[in-house]
Amino acid sequence: MKRFMMFTAFVLSLSFFFPFNAFATNGAQLIGIGATQKGMAGAVTAAPEDAVTAVTNPAGMAVIGNRADFNGEFFIPRRQLDFTDLPASPSAFAGPGEETGGGSELYALPALGWTAPAFNRDDVFFGGGFYATGGLGVDYDVIDAGGAFGDASVSSTFIFAKVQPAIAWNVNEQLAVGAGVSIDWQLLDIQQTFAASSLGGIKLDLGRAVGVYGLGANIGAIYKVNDMITIGGSYTSRQYFPEMKYRVGANDVKNLASGDYLASVESAGTVKLDLEFPQQFALGVAVTPMEALTLEFDVKWINWSDTHDAVPLSGNFVRKNGLGTVIDRPSSIDLNFGWDDQWVFAVGGRYAVNDALILRAGYEYAKSPIDETDVFNNIALPVTVEQHVGLGATYNLGTHWGISAAYMRAFKEDLSGKNDVAKAYQNLGFAATSKTRIELVEDSIDLQLSYRF
Repeated sequence: MKRFMMFTAFVLSLSFFFPFNAFATNGAQLIGIGATQKGMAGAVTAAPEDAVTAVTNPAGMAVIGNRADFNGEFFIPRRQLDFTDLPASPSAFAGPGEETGGGSELYALPALGWTAPAFNRDDVFFGGGFYATGGLGVDYDVIDAGGAFGDASVSSTFIFAKVQPAIAWNVNEQLAVGAGVSIDWQLLDIQQTFAASSLGGIKLDLGRAVGVYGLGANIGAIYKVNDMITIGGSYTSRQYFPEMKYRVGANDVKNLASGDYLASVESAGTVKLDLEFPQQFALGVAVTPMEALTLEFDVKWINWSDTHDAVPLSGNFVRKNGLGTVIDRPSSIDLNFGWDDQWVFAVGGRYAVNDALILRAGYEYAKSPIDETDVFNNIALPVTVEQHVGLGATYNLGTHWGISAAYMRAFKEDLSGKNDVAKAYQNLGFAATSKTRIELVEDSIDLQLSYRF
């Protein structure tokens, strides 16, 4: 136990040296946490291998036994924003613009997990997990957006971190159950400006955010049908957060599309963003046709439409028509990101070459939560990737220590806007289709150190 406490303190101290700004893959979420999960492309609900299962399926803590795992992930995203194919028409939204990349292409993310027997019993385990991820972060150069939109400046940062203490119980030789309480922290900055001389500028500057803490819960179960088949399931509740507060000047939020009209903050003050993290469930089936080989198929549902479709932004707003006449003064407007729910399908396999070496491979598919009608509202949030592959390996250094590595590729996907310009802008002569193109491709490398007690 002393060695366990020393190891945990060591990895916790290291985690503070990792910057938490990066991309994610399934919307704003990683496909898996740590090298063993990434090597299986996230297909680990029924047959977890390390203590990070405390976060994904806490029942797994009672299956894997006594261990601690620390993972460092190096994330390499490349994103592109392209205004060069704007519609050639006499409308105000005409004339080609430019394209750009921009933003860092290397980020580092930590994760860890631990589990050990509790209450002087050998069938009850206590532990937990921690991970930090970012997503959607861009920092594009100032470029010409074409037409009447003029110069565009776009940047964003998303950070999400979770600590989840959990407990698990081996009910009998076949069934394990577990539950955990999530303590979360998140922050979202968005700065998006278009010169738009015909409107006097369009601006959303939520760049002085204060991070907020949230709470949620997670339950899971693993059932061993027989020596060959195991079934696992987990449910993660919606993660509840208070509103994020932003200090804004009189011109920091102006001429945003709100229905058929334009909305702006009436004076300097504070606006609040009501953004939470979605509920999700996962179901997995693992098959072991021979002792050395395990195959697993997982399906997961992520309820993005409940939290990331229309996100309320409250403040002292005023809405005006195209002539500048005040229509009303609503207490809030919606930021229409338009995210849909995701169904995630993953298949993975692992093969024990010998007592020391384990090899893994996996594939995952999840349709992007946005489509071509959502492009113009997600320039700062390019969640376009859909297919992922993972490769990984573990080498055990004797009885206690093990090292693991994994490589993941999220294949390049792009979306071009179609019927994605809000009605309020169309009423002022802008075309309904922007043809703005957003693109994303990602790689990641995970390195993991494990200790079995």
